[in-house]
Amino acid sequence: MKYLLGIGLVLMVAVFFGCSGQATCARGDWCDCNGGTDCYQGCAGDGNGCRLFCHDLIRCGNVCGNDCNLACYNATDCTADCGDNCNFVCNDSTSCGASCGENCNYTCYNMQNCAVRARAGSQLTCSNAKSCVFECLGDCTVYCMDQVDFCQVSCPNGVSPVSCADGRLVCGSC
Repeated sequence: MKYLLGIGLVLMVAVFFGCSGQATCARGDWCDCNGGTDCYQGCAGDGNGCRLFCHDLIRCGNVCGNDCNLACYNATDCTADCGDNCNFVCNDSTSCGASCGENCNYTCYNMQNCAVRARAGSQLTCSNAKSCVFECLGDCTVYCMDQVDFCQVSCPNGVSPVSCADGRLVCGSC
């Protein structure tokens, strides 16, 4: 009886979250979540080194520590929270928001709205979007290209971003 109750609980959680993949992912695992309505994935253990992917659903949320790869596409709302040295790609969705640590690589394209808060050493790219809003909490590089209607970059201490000759905006120097 306990066995059947346990299976029923697992199935209810899977249907509620709409995930085809695991809700918790181990270091190095490729965790894919698709279909359904909502999917929220996290990285187990020390929280580092996971690969979390969401697609073809309404809401997707990923949480990971350092050295993670995250992706979200064909979703209405994508969010991610990641530590240092993370890569996050968000595309062909409505909105994508992220918070990441140092040396973050964030790419957002074919979107309505993109927003990210990132620490020093991060490279942030937005293309083919209506709105891109970036908050750099240290020196970072921002690329807004290929038909971005609105691109806003804020730097630490209210300093204005610097426009470089190659079209990138930086908090720091070119």
